[in-house]
Amino acid sequence: MKNVILLVVFLFSALVFAQEKQEISTINVIGESTIKVIPDYVVIIVRVEEMGNTAEEAKKKHDNGVDGVLKFLKKMKLDSKDYSTQFMNLNKMYDYNTKVYHYTANQSISIFLKDLTKYEKLIQGLLENGINRIDGIQFMSSEIEKHQTTARKLAILNAKSKALEYVGELGQTIGKALLISEFQNNPSPMYNTKMAFNETLISDGSMETIAIGEIVISSKINVSFELK
Repeated sequence: MKNVILLVVFLFSALVFAQEKQEISTINVIGESTIKVIPDYVVIIVRVEEMGNTAEEAKKKHDNGVDGVLKFLKKMKLDSKDYSTQFMNLNKMYDYNTKVYHYTANQSISIFLKDLTKYEKLIQGLLENGINRIDGIQFMSSEIEKHQTTARKLAILNAKSKALEYVGELGQTIGKALLISEFQNNPSPMYNTKMAFNETLISDGSMETIAIGEIVISSKINVSFELK
């Protein structure tokens, strides 16, 4: 009798386990969304790079250039915490054509500009007061995280809408979400480039030299729904 009871319990447990292991039908969709945001600040990476026949000569030219840049930034009334040195170095280089050594001194400065109405004047003044390279310009938004959250929510709604649209044609519906995963999403700046110093970059002040435009924030999310 005891053996019969154990057999019944075993068979019942095996049946429950088999039911639990029964495969659940799912529908997988990718939800997408895009938000365009007007930037409210810009980060500008500039460089003072000077060459000389000796280390002293290169450094002196470099120091004069950096001094001009820092004085101009103060004149523009930028807060001292809104600009900082990223790196500085002094290199000894060999010119294989002339068979002589020369030295290059350079310093990279990052500038955080909150008032975009000063952008043209700032770039103009930097070029006139010591910089000879612009290594990067990136327009951004101070509320980027809030906009990314909104984009994610819209992507989830888009995924649900797609799933309902697909199964509706089959006379079915969807249940709870079983899996949610997000693709790596980064805000796309409208302008991010490297350029060497060129006289044509200096305008006469009457021209607009760059379009600020918008930042594109996208979200792409994979959702797996239970199919009923």
